[in-house]
Amino acid sequence: MTVYSLFGQPAGFSTLTTDNVNYTMGVQFTVSVAATLTGIWWYSPAGAGILPDHIELWAVSGRSLVVNQAAAWSGVAGSGWVRAPFNSPPSLTGGASYKGSIFKNDGSVNNFYGSIANYWSSGAGSGGISNGPLSAPNNAGGDGGQDTFDTTSVVAYPLSAFNATNYGVDVEVTVASAGATTWPVTYDTGGVFDPVASPQGPPLGCGYVRRAS
Repeated sequence: MTVYSLFGQPAGFSTLTTDNVNYTMGVQFTVSVAATLTGIWWYSPAGAGILPDHIELWAVSGRSLVVNQAAAWSGVAGSGWVRAPFNSPPSLTGGASYKGSIFKNDGSVNNFYGSIANYWSSGAGSGGISNGPLSAPNNAGGDGGQDTFDTTSVVAYPLSAFNATNYGVDVEVTVASAGATTWPVTYDTGGVFDPVASPQGPPLGCGYVRRAS
């Protein structure tokens, strides 16, 4: 197995943003081969407080494929990526597009998150992002581009956009292969994951491919 994700460590996610509303945030992505979605990653900026409540997977038609799964987060403390696995990883069809998302509800008070404005229009994602069989369109890409934000009191399909913003939501896609058995890169700032000591890492026997940013 080989595990892919979209983002490395782009500067800007550590900037704390606050909206006094509940929200769904995500990222649109496509896989070119059959795969499974094994988890969602979220960049937790320092001071973000409560982590997102749920993780979801949507078809770009708006149909919910996994919705309202309680998120069991693990990962770095403070500022950095945290991971929530899917209880029953959903299958992804090669050539199909999806949205992976989180839902965060802090009672509509000081709902913090990290974001990078204009990422999908004039920033690093202006030409889209790709990593092996995994890709994400830019803000004007097919199937609605990165319209992956919504403010609502309950989980809802994210269909809004604001300033072509990247909301620090990443997907973990696993592809069956005879890939490497080491993890060449890490979600943290340096070093290599220890497959025993790092519970947020990929399953044993999986090569991990994280796009450098």
